[in-house]
Amino acid sequence: MKRLELVRIRVCGRCGRGGAELRGEDGARLVVPLDAVRARQLANAGREEDVRSFTDLVLEQLAAAGVEAREVVLDVAQGRLCALLSFVRTGETDVVGCTAEEGVALALRGGLRLYATDEALAHAAV
Repeated sequence: MKRLELVRIRVCGRCGRGGAELRGEDGARLVVPLDAVRARQLANAGREEDVRSFTDLVLEQLAAAGVEAREVVLDVAQGRLCALLSFVRTGETDVVGCTAEEGVALALRGGLRLYATDEALAHAAV
C-alpha cells in the first residue's frame, strides 16, 4: 500500500469533467475520474461556496456523532476502482466502502490520509 498526495485537480473547460491526479513518493501515479460538479468543488477548495457540499455535511455529521474518520484506501473490487473509508467509533475501528470519487473527496475535504493498494495502482496503469 502506498501513501498518495494530491498533485492537482484537472477540470475540462469544455465539459467540466475532471480528475484528481494523485502521486506517491516513489512516483506512482493514479488519476481518479471526477464528475463535473465534484471536479469544480474540489478545484475550488478553500474558496467560499454558495452551497455546502454533501461531502462537508457527511464529515460534519460524522464528527458530531463522535465518529473519527481516519483514512481512505483506494482499491479494486469487481474490476472497478473503489474506496474504503476507515473510521473509529466508541473505540471500535470499522470500514465502509464508497466510490473512488467519494473517497477522494472525503480525503481531500476532511484532511484524511489517502492510500492506494498495489492493485489500484496497477488498475490505473491499464
